[in-house]
Amino acid sequence: MTLPAHATAAALNEPDPLLYKQVFDNAIVGICFMQGRRFLQVNRRMEELLGYAPGELLGEPVRKVYARRQDYEDVGAVVAKVPRDNVYLHERALLAKDGSIRWCLIGGRWLKRGDASSPSVWVVQDITAKKQIENQLARANQRLEQRVQSRTLNLQKTNAALKLEVERRRATERAMIESREKYRVLIHNIPLGIAVTDTDGGIVEINPMLRTWFSARDAEHFVALAAHSRCRVLGVDGETSLLEMIHSRAASRRSDHLTVLWQADSGETRWFDVVGVRVPVRGLGAAVVFADRTEQRRARDRELAQQQQLAHATRRSLMGEFASALAHELGQPLNASLSYAAGLERRLSNELRDRPDALEALHAIQLQLRQAGDIIRNVRSFVTRHRPGDEPVDVIALIYATLELLQLQLREEGTRVLVKAAAAVPSVSGNRVELQQVLVNLIVNAIEAMRAAETLRPEIRIGVARSIGGKLTVTVADNGPGVSAEHQATLFEPYVTSKRDGLGMGLMMCRNIVEAHGGQLALDARARSGARFRFTLLGIKAAHG
Repeated sequence: MTLPAHATAAALNEPDPLLYKQVFDNAIVGICFMQGRRFLQVNRRMEELLGYAPGELLGEPVRKVYARRQDYEDVGAVVAKVPRDNVYLHERALLAKDGSIRWCLIGGRWLKRGDASSPSVWVVQDITAKKQIENQLARANQRLEQRVQSRTLNLQKTNAALKLEVERRRATERAMIESREKYRVLIHNIPLGIAVTDTDGGIVEINPMLRTWFSARDAEHFVALAAHSRCRVLGVDGETSLLEMIHSRAASRRSDHLTVLWQADSGETRWFDVVGVRVPVRGLGAAVVFADRTEQRRARDRELAQQQQLAHATRRSLMGEFASALAHELGQPLNASLSYAAGLERRLSNELRDRPDALEALHAIQLQLRQAGDIIRNVRSFVTRHRPGDEPVDVIALIYATLELLQLQLREEGTRVLVKAAAAVPSVSGNRVELQQVLVNLIVNAIEAMRAAETLRPEIRIGVARSIGGKLTVTVADNGPGVSAEHQATLFEPYVTSKRDGLGMGLMMCRNIVEAHGGQLALDARARSGARFRFTLLGIKAAHG
Protein backbone atom coordinates (compact mmCIF):
# COMPACT_ATOMS: atom_id res chain seq x y z
CA MET A 1 0.00 0.00 0.00
CA THR A 2 1.39 3.45 -0.93
CA LEU A 3 1.76 6.27 1.54
CA PRO A 4 -0.82 9.13 1.36
CA ALA A 5 0.15 12.61 0.26
CA HIS A 6 -1.65 15.97 0.06
CA ALA A 7 -0.48 19.23 -1.40
CA THR A 8 -0.52 22.13 1.01
CA ALA A 9 -2.22 25.30 -0.13
CA ALA A 10 -0.59 27.40 2.62
CA ALA A 11 1.64 29.53 0.35
CA LEU A 12 -0.11 29.24 -3.04
CA ASN A 13 -2.44 31.54 -4.91
CA GLU A 14 -5.18 28.93 -5.27
CA PRO A 15 -6.11 25.73 -3.41
CA ASP A 16 -5.25 22.34 -4.82
CA PRO A 17 -8.43 21.02 -6.50
CA LEU A 18 -7.41 17.44 -5.76
CA LEU A 19 -7.41 18.18 -2.02
CA TYR A 20 -10.20 20.71 -1.59
CA LYS A 21 -12.59 19.81 -4.42
CA GLN A 22 -15.22 18.16 -2.22
CA VAL A 23 -15.02 20.75 0.60
CA PHE A 24 -14.55 23.83 -1.61
CA ASP A 25 -17.04 23.11 -4.43
CA ASN A 26 -19.82 21.49 -2.38
CA ALA A 27 -19.74 23.63 0.76
CA ILE A 28 -23.09 25.08 1.82
CA VAL A 29 -21.32 28.30 2.82
CA GLY A 30 -19.21 30.74 0.82
CA ILE A 31 -15.44 30.10 0.85
CA CYS A 32 -12.77 32.30 -0.72
CA PHE A 33 -9.00 32.67 -0.71
CA MET A 34 -7.59 36.21 -0.61
CA GLN A 35 -4.26 38.00 -0.70
CA GLY A 36 -3.68 41.72 -0.55
CA ARG A 37 -7.47 42.10 0.01
CA ARG A 38 -8.17 40.69 -3.47
CA PHE A 39 -10.06 37.52 -4.34
CA LEU A 40 -7.78 34.69 -5.48
CA GLN A 41 -10.36 31.89 -5.51
CA VAL A 42 -14.11 31.94 -4.83
CA ASN A 43 -16.40 28.92 -4.58
CA ARG A 44 -19.79 28.78 -6.31
CA ARG A 45 -21.77 29.28 -3.08
CA MET A 46 -19.95 32.58 -2.48
CA GLU A 47 -20.76 33.76 -6.03
CA GLU A 48 -24.40 32.72 -5.69
CA LEU A 49 -24.67 34.47 -2.31
CA LEU A 50 -23.58 37.80 -3.84
CA GLY A 51 -25.20 37.25 -7.26
CA TYR A 52 -22.02 37.03 -9.35
CA ALA A 53 -21.36 34.74 -12.30
CA PRO A 54 -18.63 32.06 -12.04
CA GLY A 55 -15.17 33.65 -12.03
CA GLU A 56 -16.53 37.21 -12.00
CA LEU A 57 -14.99 38.03 -8.59
CA LEU A 58 -11.52 36.61 -9.30
CA GLY A 59 -8.84 39.30 -8.99
CA GLU A 60 -11.37 41.89 -7.78
CA PRO A 61 -10.71 43.97 -4.62
CA VAL A 62 -12.76 43.06 -1.57
CA ARG A 63 -14.02 46.67 -1.40
CA LYS A 64 -16.40 45.72 -4.20
CA VAL A 65 -18.58 43.63 -1.86
CA TYR A 66 -18.65 45.91 1.20
CA ALA A 67 -21.83 47.92 1.60
CA ARG A 68 -20.11 50.67 3.62
CA ARG A 69 -16.63 52.14 3.28
CA GLN A 70 -16.35 52.38 7.09
CA ASP A 71 -16.82 48.60 7.38
CA TYR A 72 -14.14 48.09 4.73
CA GLU A 73 -11.69 50.36 6.57
CA ASP A 74 -12.45 48.86 10.00
CA VAL A 75 -11.82 45.32 8.75
CA GLY A 76 -8.71 46.51 6.91
CA ALA A 77 -7.26 47.84 10.16
CA VAL A 78 -7.69 44.42 11.80
CA VAL A 79 -6.37 42.53 8.74
CA ALA A 80 -3.24 44.69 8.60
CA LYS A 81 -2.27 43.75 12.18
CA VAL A 82 -3.47 40.09 12.14
CA PRO A 83 -5.25 39.05 15.37
CA ARG A 84 -3.14 37.31 17.99
CA ASP A 85 -4.99 34.02 17.53
CA ASN A 86 -4.70 34.28 13.70
CA VAL A 87 -8.51 34.20 13.40
CA TYR A 88 -10.93 37.05 12.72
CA LEU A 89 -14.68 36.55 13.08
CA HIS A 90 -17.17 39.36 12.43
CA GLU A 91 -20.60 40.24 11.07
CA ARG A 92 -20.86 42.71 8.20
CA ALA A 93 -23.36 43.91 5.62
CA LEU A 94 -22.15 42.83 2.15
CA LEU A 95 -23.31 44.33 -1.13
CA ALA A 96 -24.67 41.93 -3.76
CA LYS A 97 -24.25 42.59 -7.46
CA ASP A 98 -27.90 43.65 -7.80
CA GLY A 99 -27.46 46.23 -5.03
CA SER A 100 -29.22 44.27 -2.31
CA ILE A 101 -27.71 43.88 1.16
CA ARG A 102 -26.66 40.49 2.58
CA TRP A 103 -25.80 40.27 6.25
CA CYS A 104 -23.02 37.71 6.63
CA LEU A 105 -21.03 36.01 9.38
CA ILE A 106 -17.42 36.11 8.14
CA GLY A 107 -14.53 34.11 9.58
CA GLY A 108 -10.96 34.31 8.33
CA ARG A 109 -7.62 32.64 8.98
CA TRP A 110 -4.16 33.51 7.63
CA LEU A 111 -2.30 30.53 6.16
CA LYS A 112 0.97 31.86 7.60
CA ARG A 113 0.35 32.70 11.23
CA GLY A 114 0.96 36.35 12.01
CA ASP A 115 1.87 37.26 8.39
CA ALA A 116 -0.63 39.80 7.03
CA SER A 117 0.81 39.48 3.51
CA SER A 118 0.20 35.74 3.32
CA PRO A 119 -2.88 34.26 1.63
CA SER A 120 -5.91 33.90 3.84
CA VAL A 121 -9.03 31.73 3.73
CA TRP A 122 -12.46 33.17 4.57
CA VAL A 123 -15.76 31.43 5.27
CA VAL A 124 -18.90 33.49 4.63
CA GLN A 125 -22.31 32.45 6.01
CA ASP A 126 -25.53 34.22 5.05
CA ILE A 127 -27.28 35.40 8.24
CA THR A 128 -29.69 37.80 6.55
CA ALA A 129 -32.67 35.74 7.73
CA LYS A 130 -31.27 35.75 11.26
CA LYS A 131 -30.89 39.55 11.16
CA GLN A 132 -34.42 39.92 9.90
CA ILE A 133 -35.70 37.72 12.72
CA GLU A 134 -33.70 39.75 15.25
CA ASN A 135 -35.16 42.98 13.86
CA GLN A 136 -38.65 41.50 13.99
CA LEU A 137 -38.06 40.40 17.59
CA ALA A 138 -36.77 43.88 18.44
CA ARG A 139 -39.87 45.46 16.94
CA ALA A 140 -42.07 42.92 18.73
CA ASN A 141 -40.32 43.68 22.01
CA GLN A 142 -40.81 47.39 21.38
CA ARG A 143 -44.51 46.86 20.73
CA LEU A 144 -44.70 44.70 23.84
CA GLU A 145 -43.07 47.42 25.93
CA GLN A 146 -45.51 49.96 24.55
CA ARG A 147 -48.43 47.69 25.39
CA VAL A 148 -47.08 47.10 28.90
CA GLN A 149 -46.66 50.83 29.39
CA SER A 150 -50.19 51.40 28.13
CA ARG A 151 -51.56 48.67 30.41
CA THR A 152 -49.66 50.09 33.37
CA LEU A 153 -51.11 53.52 32.70
CA ASN A 154 -54.61 52.07 32.46
CA LEU A 155 -54.14 50.15 35.69
CA GLN A 156 -53.07 53.33 37.43
CA LYS A 157 -56.20 55.02 36.21
CA THR A 158 -58.31 52.07 37.32
CA ASN A 159 -56.74 52.05 40.78
CA ALA A 160 -57.43 55.74 41.14
CA ALA A 161 -61.04 55.15 40.14
CA LEU A 162 -61.38 52.27 42.61
CA LYS A 163 -60.16 54.43 45.49
CA LEU A 164 -62.76 57.02 44.65
CA GLU A 165 -65.60 54.57 44.03
CA VAL A 166 -65.11 51.59 46.35
CA GLU A 167 -68.90 51.13 46.61
CA ARG A 168 -69.32 50.83 42.85
CA ARG A 169 -68.89 47.05 42.57
CA ARG A 170 -70.12 46.91 39.02
CA ALA A 171 -67.53 49.41 37.82
CA THR A 172 -64.82 47.49 39.63
CA GLU A 173 -65.91 44.24 37.98
CA ARG A 174 -65.87 45.88 34.53
CA ALA A 175 -62.35 47.17 35.21
CA MET A 176 -61.23 43.65 36.22
CA ILE A 177 -62.73 42.18 33.05
CA GLU A 178 -60.98 44.82 30.98
CA SER A 179 -57.68 44.04 32.64
CA ARG A 180 -58.14 40.29 32.07
CA GLU A 181 -58.87 40.85 28.39
CA LYS A 182 -55.70 42.82 28.01
CA TYR A 183 -53.72 39.93 29.45
CA ARG A 184 -55.46 37.58 27.03
CA VAL A 185 -54.58 39.77 24.04
CA LEU A 186 -50.99 39.85 25.22
CA ILE A 187 -50.78 36.08 25.62
CA HIS A 188 -52.41 35.45 22.24
CA ASN A 189 -50.03 37.74 20.35
CA ILE A 190 -46.70 37.26 22.09
CA PRO A 191 -44.12 35.31 19.97
CA LEU A 192 -43.78 32.66 22.68
CA GLY A 193 -45.65 29.44 23.35
CA ILE A 194 -47.62 29.43 26.63
CA ALA A 195 -49.47 26.60 28.38
CA VAL A 196 -51.55 27.60 31.40
CA THR A 197 -52.23 24.95 34.07
CA ASP A 198 -54.66 24.69 36.96
CA THR A 199 -53.61 24.10 40.56
CA ASP A 200 -53.42 20.32 39.94
CA GLY A 201 -51.10 20.72 36.96
CA GLY A 202 -53.75 20.03 34.30
CA ILE A 203 -53.46 22.11 31.10
CA VAL A 204 -56.48 24.39 30.73
CA GLU A 205 -55.33 26.75 27.97
CA ILE A 206 -52.63 27.12 25.32
CA ASN A 207 -51.94 30.18 23.21
CA PRO A 208 -52.01 30.27 19.35
CA MET A 209 -48.21 30.10 19.01
CA LEU A 210 -48.06 26.83 20.94
CA ARG A 211 -50.93 25.43 18.85
CA THR A 212 -49.02 26.32 15.68
CA TRP A 213 -45.74 24.75 16.77
CA PHE A 214 -47.34 21.44 17.79
CA SER A 215 -50.19 21.40 15.22
CA ALA A 216 -52.79 21.16 18.01
CA ARG A 217 -56.44 22.15 17.49
CA ASP A 218 -57.05 23.07 21.14
CA ALA A 219 -55.83 22.43 24.67
CA GLU A 220 -57.41 18.96 24.81
CA HIS A 221 -55.79 17.91 21.56
CA PHE A 222 -52.44 19.32 22.75
CA VAL A 223 -52.66 17.22 25.96
CA ALA A 224 -53.20 14.06 23.86
CA LEU A 225 -50.23 14.91 21.63
CA ALA A 226 -47.97 15.83 24.54
CA ALA A 227 -48.72 12.58 26.35
CA HIS A 228 -47.29 10.55 23.43
CA SER A 229 -44.60 13.00 22.35
CA ARG A 230 -41.07 12.34 23.57
CA CYS A 231 -38.54 14.95 24.56
CA ARG A 232 -35.11 15.08 26.14
CA VAL A 233 -33.97 17.69 28.64
CA LEU A 234 -30.42 18.86 28.04
CA GLY A 235 -28.15 17.73 30.88
CA VAL A 236 -30.61 15.07 32.12
CA ASP A 237 -30.25 11.39 31.23
CA GLY A 238 -33.14 9.58 29.59
CA GLU A 239 -36.31 10.74 27.87
CA THR A 240 -39.71 11.81 29.12
CA SER A 241 -43.03 12.77 27.61
CA LEU A 242 -43.70 16.40 26.81
CA LEU A 243 -46.71 16.32 29.16
CA GLU A 244 -44.62 15.06 32.10
CA MET A 245 -42.06 17.78 31.48
CA ILE A 246 -44.81 20.46 31.53
CA HIS A 247 -46.20 19.05 34.77
CA SER A 248 -42.73 19.13 36.37
CA ARG A 249 -42.26 22.78 35.35
CA ALA A 250 -45.71 23.74 36.61
CA ALA A 251 -45.12 22.02 39.98
CA SER A 252 -41.64 23.47 40.47
CA ARG A 253 -41.32 26.52 42.69
CA ARG A 254 -38.12 27.52 40.90
CA SER A 255 -37.97 29.48 37.64
CA ASP A 256 -34.96 27.70 36.14
CA HIS A 257 -34.76 27.62 32.37
CA LEU A 258 -34.56 24.19 30.72
CA THR A 259 -33.31 23.43 27.20
CA VAL A 260 -35.51 20.72 25.67
CA LEU A 261 -35.19 18.73 22.44
CA TRP A 262 -38.61 17.64 21.16
CA GLN A 263 -39.20 15.16 18.36
CA ALA A 264 -42.51 14.56 16.60
CA ASP A 265 -43.69 11.22 15.20
CA SER A 266 -42.90 12.57 11.72
CA GLY A 267 -39.23 13.00 12.68
CA GLU A 268 -39.39 16.80 12.98
CA THR A 269 -37.28 18.14 15.86
CA ARG A 270 -37.39 21.45 17.70
CA TRP A 271 -35.27 22.99 20.44
CA PHE A 272 -37.05 24.98 23.16
CA ASP A 273 -36.07 27.00 26.19
CA VAL A 274 -38.77 26.25 28.79
CA VAL A 275 -39.57 28.00 32.07
CA GLY A 276 -42.48 27.71 34.50
CA VAL A 277 -43.94 30.85 36.09
CA ARG A 278 -46.43 30.80 38.98
CA VAL A 279 -49.77 32.53 38.16
CA PRO A 280 -51.28 34.28 41.24
CA VAL A 281 -54.88 33.83 40.05
CA ARG A 282 -57.51 31.74 41.80
CA GLY A 283 -57.93 28.37 40.07
CA LEU A 284 -54.71 28.66 38.06
CA GLY A 285 -51.36 27.11 38.86
CA ALA A 286 -48.59 28.15 36.49
CA ALA A 287 -47.78 29.35 32.98
CA VAL A 288 -45.19 27.19 31.18
CA VAL A 289 -43.47 29.37 28.57
CA PHE A 290 -41.74 27.95 25.46
CA ALA A 291 -39.16 29.95 23.43
CA ASP A 292 -38.20 28.36 20.08
CA ARG A 293 -34.40 28.07 19.73
CA THR A 294 -34.34 25.68 16.75
CA GLU A 295 -32.72 28.04 14.26
CA GLN A 296 -30.05 29.13 16.72
CA ARG A 297 -29.18 25.50 17.42
CA ARG A 298 -28.99 24.66 13.74
CA ALA A 299 -26.76 27.67 13.12
CA ARG A 300 -24.48 26.52 15.95
CA ASP A 301 -24.32 22.99 14.49
CA ARG A 302 -23.45 24.39 11.05
CA GLU A 303 -20.67 26.50 12.53
CA LEU A 304 -19.27 23.47 14.37
CA ALA A 305 -19.34 21.42 11.16
CA GLN A 306 -17.44 24.18 9.34
CA GLN A 307 -14.81 24.28 12.08
CA GLN A 308 -14.40 20.50 11.83
CA GLN A 309 -14.00 20.72 8.05
CA LEU A 310 -11.29 23.37 8.42
CA ALA A 311 -9.49 21.25 11.02
CA HIS A 312 -9.74 18.23 8.71
CA ALA A 313 -8.26 20.19 5.81
CA THR A 314 -5.37 21.29 8.06
CA ARG A 315 -4.63 17.66 8.99
CA ARG A 316 -4.58 16.64 5.33
CA SER A 317 -2.17 19.46 4.52
CA LEU A 318 0.11 18.35 7.37
CA MET A 319 0.05 14.77 6.04
CA GLY A 320 1.27 16.11 2.71
CA GLU A 321 4.26 17.75 4.39
CA PHE A 322 5.07 14.53 6.25
CA ALA A 323 4.89 12.52 3.03
CA SER A 324 7.20 14.95 1.21
CA ALA A 325 9.81 14.75 3.97
CA LEU A 326 9.57 10.95 4.13
CA ALA A 327 9.91 10.62 0.35
CA HIS A 328 13.02 12.82 0.42
CA GLU A 329 14.64 10.74 3.18
CA LEU A 330 13.84 7.35 1.56
CA GLY A 331 15.04 8.35 -1.91
CA GLN A 332 18.75 8.36 -1.03
CA PRO A 333 18.99 4.88 0.63
CA LEU A 334 16.91 3.37 -2.19
CA ASN A 335 19.22 4.80 -4.84
CA ALA A 336 22.25 3.60 -2.86
CA SER A 337 20.76 0.09 -2.56
CA LEU A 338 20.15 -0.03 -6.31
CA SER A 339 23.79 1.01 -6.95
CA TYR A 340 25.06 -1.68 -4.56
CA ALA A 341 22.91 -4.31 -6.32
CA ALA A 342 24.23 -3.27 -9.74
CA GLY A 343 27.82 -3.31 -8.44
CA LEU A 344 27.26 -6.75 -6.90
CA GLU A 345 26.02 -8.08 -10.26
CA ARG A 346 29.13 -6.76 -12.02
CA ARG A 347 31.58 -8.11 -9.41
CA LEU A 348 29.99 -11.54 -9.25
CA SER A 349 29.20 -11.88 -12.94
CA ASN A 350 31.34 -15.04 -13.32
CA GLU A 351 29.85 -16.77 -10.26
CA LEU A 352 26.30 -15.76 -11.23
CA ARG A 353 26.58 -17.54 -14.58
CA ASP A 354 26.57 -20.80 -12.64
CA ARG A 355 23.79 -19.64 -10.30
CA PRO A 356 20.82 -18.60 -12.50
CA ASP A 357 18.54 -18.72 -9.47
CA ALA A 358 20.71 -16.17 -7.64
CA LEU A 359 20.91 -13.98 -10.76
CA GLU A 360 17.12 -14.07 -11.08
CA ALA A 361 16.75 -13.08 -7.41
CA LEU A 362 19.24 -10.22 -7.89
CA HIS A 363 17.29 -8.98 -10.93
CA ALA A 364 14.08 -9.16 -8.89
CA ILE A 365 15.74 -7.08 -6.14
CA GLN A 366 16.76 -4.45 -8.68
CA LEU A 367 13.27 -4.42 -10.17
CA GLN A 368 11.70 -3.88 -6.76
CA LEU A 369 14.19 -1.13 -5.90
CA ARG A 370 13.53 0.69 -9.19
CA GLN A 371 9.80 0.39 -8.59
CA ALA A 372 10.20 1.78 -5.05
CA GLY A 373 12.30 4.63 -6.41
CA ASP A 374 9.62 5.44 -9.01
CA ILE A 375 6.98 5.48 -6.29
CA ILE A 376 9.10 7.76 -4.08
CA ARG A 377 9.68 10.18 -6.96
CA ASN A 378 5.98 10.10 -7.77
CA VAL A 379 5.07 10.87 -4.14
CA ARG A 380 7.47 13.83 -4.10
CA SER A 381 6.03 15.11 -7.38
CA PHE A 382 2.51 14.68 -6.05
CA VAL A 383 3.03 16.65 -2.84
CA THR A 384 4.99 19.40 -4.65
CA ARG A 385 2.23 19.68 -7.26
CA HIS A 386 4.70 18.76 -10.02
CA ARG A 387 3.25 15.83 -11.91
CA PRO A 388 5.42 14.08 -14.55
CA GLY A 389 4.21 14.27 -18.14
CA ASP A 390 1.82 11.62 -19.44
CA GLU A 391 2.94 8.87 -21.79
CA PRO A 392 1.21 6.00 -23.64
CA VAL A 393 0.67 3.11 -21.21
CA ASP A 394 -0.12 -0.45 -22.26
CA VAL A 395 -2.63 -1.45 -19.56
CA ILE A 396 -2.30 -5.20 -20.19
CA ALA A 397 1.50 -5.08 -19.92
CA LEU A 398 1.17 -2.92 -16.80
CA ILE A 399 -1.12 -5.52 -15.16
CA TYR A 400 1.35 -8.35 -15.79
CA ALA A 401 4.28 -6.20 -14.60
CA THR A 402 2.33 -5.47 -11.40
CA LEU A 403 1.62 -9.16 -10.83
CA GLU A 404 5.34 -9.87 -11.27
CA LEU A 405 6.11 -7.32 -8.55
CA LEU A 406 3.62 -9.01 -6.23
CA GLN A 407 4.42 -12.60 -7.16
CA LEU A 408 6.10 -13.40 -3.82
CA GLN A 409 3.12 -12.16 -1.80
CA LEU A 410 0.66 -13.94 -4.10
CA ARG A 411 2.64 -17.18 -3.83
CA GLU A 412 2.87 -17.01 -0.02
CA GLU A 413 -0.91 -16.50 0.31
CA GLY A 414 -1.69 -19.16 -2.31
CA THR A 415 -3.75 -16.63 -4.27
CA ARG A 416 -4.76 -17.50 -7.82
CA VAL A 417 -4.95 -14.63 -10.33
CA LEU A 418 -7.00 -14.72 -13.53
CA VAL A 419 -6.57 -11.99 -16.16
CA LYS A 420 -9.21 -11.57 -18.85
CA ALA A 421 -8.76 -8.86 -21.49
CA ALA A 422 -10.72 -7.90 -24.61
CA ALA A 423 -9.08 -7.98 -28.01
CA ALA A 424 -7.37 -4.85 -29.42
CA VAL A 425 -7.29 -2.98 -26.13
CA PRO A 426 -6.09 0.61 -26.71
CA SER A 427 -3.29 2.19 -24.73
CA VAL A 428 -4.09 5.03 -22.33
CA SER A 429 -2.36 8.34 -21.76
CA GLY A 430 -1.14 8.68 -18.21
CA ASN A 431 1.56 8.21 -15.61
CA ARG A 432 2.67 4.59 -15.50
CA VAL A 433 3.81 4.63 -11.87
CA GLU A 434 0.58 6.25 -10.63
CA LEU A 435 -1.60 3.73 -12.48
CA GLN A 436 0.53 0.88 -11.13
CA GLN A 437 0.00 2.28 -7.62
CA VAL A 438 -3.75 1.90 -8.16
CA LEU A 439 -3.38 -1.73 -9.28
CA VAL A 440 -0.99 -2.59 -6.43
CA ASN A 441 -3.31 -1.07 -3.83
CA LEU A 442 -6.42 -2.85 -5.10
CA ILE A 443 -4.63 -6.22 -5.41
CA VAL A 444 -2.95 -5.97 -1.96
CA ASN A 445 -6.28 -4.96 -0.38
CA ALA A 446 -7.88 -8.06 -1.91
CA ILE A 447 -5.05 -10.30 -0.64
CA GLU A 448 -5.26 -8.90 2.90
CA ALA A 449 -9.08 -9.10 2.99
CA MET A 450 -9.07 -12.77 1.93
CA ARG A 451 -6.28 -13.55 4.41
CA ALA A 452 -8.24 -11.92 7.29
CA ALA A 453 -11.38 -13.87 6.32
CA GLU A 454 -9.37 -17.11 5.91
CA THR A 455 -10.79 -17.69 2.42
CA LEU A 456 -10.19 -21.34 1.46
CA ARG A 457 -9.27 -20.83 -2.22
CA PRO A 458 -8.36 -17.15 -2.57
CA GLU A 459 -8.77 -15.87 -6.10
CA ILE A 460 -8.39 -12.48 -7.79
CA ARG A 461 -9.99 -11.79 -11.17
CA ILE A 462 -8.68 -8.85 -13.25
CA GLY A 463 -10.65 -7.82 -16.33
CA VAL A 464 -10.00 -5.23 -19.03
CA ALA A 465 -12.79 -4.30 -21.44
CA ARG A 466 -13.56 -1.55 -23.91
CA SER A 467 -16.57 0.64 -23.16
CA ILE A 468 -18.54 3.42 -24.83
CA GLY A 469 -16.64 6.59 -25.72
CA GLY A 470 -13.24 4.98 -26.28
CA LYS A 471 -12.73 4.25 -22.59
CA LEU A 472 -11.21 1.22 -20.89
CA THR A 473 -12.84 -0.42 -17.90
CA VAL A 474 -10.54 -2.28 -15.49
CA THR A 475 -12.06 -4.48 -12.78
CA VAL A 476 -10.32 -6.08 -9.79
CA ALA A 477 -12.52 -8.62 -7.98
CA ASP A 478 -11.91 -11.22 -5.27
CA ASN A 479 -13.87 -13.98 -3.57
CA GLY A 480 -13.28 -12.68 -0.05
CA PRO A 481 -15.78 -11.31 2.50
CA GLY A 482 -16.63 -8.17 0.50
CA VAL A 483 -17.31 -4.69 1.90
CA SER A 484 -19.94 -4.32 4.63
CA ALA A 485 -22.87 -1.98 4.02
CA GLU A 486 -21.81 0.33 6.88
CA HIS A 487 -18.39 0.92 5.26
CA GLN A 488 -19.58 1.39 1.67
CA ALA A 489 -20.73 4.98 2.15
CA THR A 490 -17.36 6.13 3.59
CA LEU A 491 -15.07 3.76 1.67
CA PHE A 492 -13.19 6.49 -0.23
CA GLU A 493 -13.04 9.06 2.58
CA PRO A 494 -9.63 9.80 4.16
CA TYR A 495 -8.70 8.23 7.52
CA VAL A 496 -11.51 5.66 7.21
CA THR A 497 -10.28 2.05 7.33
CA SER A 498 -11.42 -1.37 8.48
CA LYS A 499 -7.84 -2.58 9.02
CA ARG A 500 -6.35 -2.68 12.49
CA ASP A 501 -3.13 -0.86 11.47
CA GLY A 502 -4.42 0.93 8.33
CA LEU A 503 -4.21 4.67 7.70
CA GLY A 504 -7.38 4.85 5.60
CA MET A 505 -5.66 6.74 2.76
CA GLY A 506 -5.04 4.07 0.09
CA LEU A 507 -8.43 4.05 -1.61
CA MET A 508 -8.69 7.83 -1.43
CA MET A 509 -5.30 8.11 -3.19
CA CYS A 510 -6.43 5.58 -5.82
CA ARG A 511 -9.56 7.60 -6.50
CA ASN A 512 -7.57 10.85 -6.81
CA ILE A 513 -5.13 9.22 -9.28
CA VAL A 514 -7.90 7.76 -11.45
CA GLU A 515 -9.84 11.04 -11.48
CA ALA A 516 -6.62 12.90 -12.42
CA HIS A 517 -6.48 10.59 -15.47
CA GLY A 518 -10.04 11.54 -16.45
CA GLY A 519 -11.67 8.37 -15.10
CA GLN A 520 -13.72 7.19 -12.14
CA LEU A 521 -13.13 4.58 -9.42
CA ALA A 522 -16.07 2.91 -7.66
CA LEU A 523 -17.10 -0.18 -5.72
CA ASP A 524 -19.51 -2.40 -7.65
CA ALA A 525 -22.30 -2.87 -5.10
CA ARG A 526 -23.96 -5.44 -7.38
CA ALA A 527 -21.20 -8.02 -6.83
CA ARG A 528 -22.79 -11.20 -5.47
CA SER A 529 -19.74 -12.18 -3.42
CA GLY A 530 -16.41 -10.65 -2.51
CA ALA A 531 -15.36 -7.11 -3.39
CA ARG A 532 -15.31 -5.81 -6.94
CA PHE A 533 -13.70 -2.47 -7.81
CA ARG A 534 -14.02 -0.88 -11.23
CA PHE A 535 -12.16 2.10 -12.71
CA THR A 536 -12.20 3.68 -16.16
CA LEU A 537 -9.40 5.18 -18.26
CA LEU A 538 -9.48 7.05 -21.58
CA GLY A 539 -7.91 5.09 -24.47
CA ILE A 540 -5.75 6.91 -27.03
CA LYS A 541 -4.86 4.32 -29.66
CA ALA A 542 -5.30 0.66 -30.53
CA ALA A 543 -2.98 -1.88 -28.93
CA HIS A 544 -2.65 -5.66 -29.05
CA GLY A 545 -4.49 -7.43 -26.21
